[in-house]
Amino acid sequence: MPITIPFDLEFDVTERARRRCVKVEDIVREALDWNLRVDAATLDELEAWQDIRDGALELVDGSAS
Repeated sequence: MPITIPFDLEFDVTERARRRCVKVEDIVREALDWNLRVDAATLDELEAWQDIRDGALELVDGSAS
């Protein structure tokens, strides 16, 4: 099943595959598998932590209002 992903994400996936010496398809498969196996509560918590991280980066970068 072909999918299109944003360039920055494609770059990150390609870099991860290169560092691990595996195919890009393997990284994508692992990511999908992990995402589908993790329970909803854990994903919600991860998203909350990512929101906190993003807010902190905005403050550090000076881009926060």
